Amino acid sequence: MSAVRDHFPRTPRTVMLEAIEDGRAHELAAEIMRLYATPLEIYFAATSFRSLGAPCDIVAGFFSSRLSQPTWLADWKARHEIDRIPLRRWLLTSLNFYLHEEHRRRQRDQSPPGSAAFLSRGASEREAPERRFERAVARAVVREALERTRDECVAADQQLHLEVFMRHLVGQEPYETLAPALGLSATQCSGMTRTVASKFRRALAGILIREGADPADLDREIERLMENLGE
Repeated sequence: MSAVRDHFPRTPRTVMLEAIEDGRAHELAAEIMRLYATPLEIYFAATSFRSLGAPCDIVAGFFSSRLSQPTWLADWKARHEIDRIPLRRWLLTSLNFYLHEEHRRRQRDQSPPGSAAFLSRGASEREAPERRFERAVARAVVREALERTRDECVAADQQLHLEVFMRHLVGQEPYETLAPALGLSATQCSGMTRTVASKFRRALAGILIREGADPADLDREIERLMENLGE
């Protein structure tokens, strides 16, 4: 690693891009599959290609096909540097190409009605699967962020902080009833919630930056994520 690179803090995104640049893209495969497998399966199940097979098998085949290509993630890196395309959009576009390839491979000697139907659909008809994908990605990102936040709270011996946060913000339990049940004041509960919320936002930011979000536009990226979560 160069001295210039060492001079700057390494964000989750720079770690990812460095791995690609240094020829270590295979190290990212497990993490990418863990976060995006379910969202891609949900997307596939809503498309006209769903008759190709079980979602888990199709997505596993997709990952095997693309992640085995030495330049596939490097191609995303190059595209990201040009137009800031996030990793999730690269995955979705790549999956669509893969589905067309699979359809043609399986029906090479027949007309491809499924593929043609997919290509001829209007924008409104394509939006439903993509909305499901975006919602599933949002859920996966929030789930991973919560796991990271939980680990950080446990390491800091702040399990009670985490319980207050989860019961108040996730369970929608008001401080007026939550505080007495835990032997705390409403002010204490509010402070604990802010502490964990800060950790949670940091975790969200790390994940979003890793997949290509602009660090200068994180507030909007997080807002967009939460909007997708609520759809």
